[in-house]
Amino acid sequence: DYYDAKNQKGFEYSYMYPGMNKVMQAAGRLIRSETDRGVILLLDERFTRWDYQKLFPKEWFPYKRVNENTIDKVLESFWAKHD
Repeated sequence: DYYDAKNQKGFEYSYMYPGMNKVMQAAGRLIRSETDRGVILLLDERFTRWDYQKLFPKEWFPYKRVNENTIDKVLESFWAKHD
């Protein structure tokens, strides 16, 4: 309520920013050295929205949006390039 009254960003400060911090911390556990490779899958529609995407680290761009029909091919292509 405080942030909503002050700057209309109550949802962002209460839910979005803390949630994205947890997402980025979890994703950061994937890559620990320059030789590590991995795939981060964000399995929620909210990550397709710009208000979430603008919080992504620059290293996550460009990203690929996949679905159940395309994920196998995208992952095979990634690992073929990085194996």
